[in-house]
Amino acid sequence: MQVEQEKLIFIMKQKKGIIIVLYYIFATLWDLATAFICIIFMTLDNVIPNIMGFLILVFIPYQFFCMFDIKEVVCYEDYLLIKRKFFTKKIFYNHLKYYCFMRAVRTKILGLRFKKYRLTVAINEYMFKPSDIQEFIKILESKKISKYSLF
Repeated sequence: MQVEQEKLIFIMKQKKGIIIVLYYIFATLWDLATAFICIIFMTLDNVIPNIMGFLILVFIPYQFFCMFDIKEVVCYEDYLLIKRKFFTKKIFYNHLKYYCFMRAVRTKILGLRFKKYRLTVAINEYMFKPSDIQEFIKILESKKISKYSLF
């Protein structure tokens, strides 16, 4: 039983190169600009911009470390491991509801949504090879995790 659970299927590693370094630099600059705007909001004499600025400022480090810092995704037979710089998260396939694609100004995200709670694991597609992303999607679909559809 233990041998079958540890069967390795696929490893998706982060790309290396100057483009990734530039992406980190521009993402950091974007976060600094957002932090500067949040600080300006916090200095205003109105309560609502103060609260908004504080909340956004609090979540900037979370966004940086949880969205951009995925070093590799390791798929096993029963679960997958998402390895970040400081910690590793183990996700069982039967806990996932669906996957979806989310686009934003600086990110192209493959999101994994859970069944029991409304959190999403965000995998930045710019950090991985497109062929690896497609292979990862095939593995998700083979585990009966479908793409999100509104209709």
